[in-house]
Amino acid sequence: MTFVTEFMESRSITTSGGRGNGRRVFHASGYSNPGDVFDLFGTGVLPRKYERHPDFPGLIARDFTLTLVGGHTDLWKIEWTYEQLSAGSIAQPADITPTEILPNEVQYVEASAEIRAEFVLAYRIGVAYPADGDPAGDEDEVQGNPIDKGGVPTSIQRNIQEVTLTETVNVPDLNTYRSFRFLRNSRPFLDMPTGKVLYRGASIRRTGVDVFQVAHSFVEDGDYHLQQSPRIDGDGQPFLKDGKAEDVYWVQPFGSKGDFRKISTNF
Repeated sequence: MTFVTEFMESRSITTSGGRGNGRRVFHASGYSNPGDVFDLFGTGVLPRKYERHPDFPGLIARDFTLTLVGGHTDLWKIEWTYEQLSAGSIAQPADITPTEILPNEVQYVEASAEIRAEFVLAYRIGVAYPADGDPAGDEDEVQGNPIDKGGVPTSIQRNIQEVTLTETVNVPDLNTYRSFRFLRNSRPFLDMPTGKVLYRGASIRRTGVDVFQVAHSFVEDGDYHLQQSPRIDGDGQPFLKDGKAEDVYWVQPFGSKGDFRKISTNF
């Protein structure tokens, strides 16, 4: 004879940091192997993943533990844990579909950003940027107003944003990650304009059997990653006019671009 019983006293609800969690425990008797018990998930006898808690629909079934009860050959203990989504409350359900990807699951993408500024050396301010940060040639004038002193550049503020996208995958695409190092974006990426974002590379960490977390590092530069370079004489000194560098040109250290959507199908 087979049957499934829920221990009603196991229905516990806890909160931490304003987020709710729940627990339910069942016993399944008369089943000789765990596969038969697993087949009961989602049939109305036992919960399935993403199923709502019967008392608190704002909680969804997230993980389970299935173990054989000590001293028995056909009695199994099933413990389900429930989790609250970021929206709604434990009593009021949030919208969710069975295909929604939760943190630490394969295809989930976590995003973080650091917005800051740094000092760089420059000869001009109020400059004119070439389209998408790509100079037309070696003598594409910076224009703007001189700020150097006798050919010595001055430190100015450059606004940058460092973005990290961390995705969970089964198999890291190492060849793709390598091929995109130090490329700039050939089209808008994460609402940032073409040419302003640089891909620095990826950090890969194995977190489970055939599960990896890949942290992709990007840098957005308000100046398109361009550098100012004066025209110099045979001694390596800038040509001067009225005590200022006479000619200053754009240099783009990262001249190649790529479509960052091809780095991963998850973003």
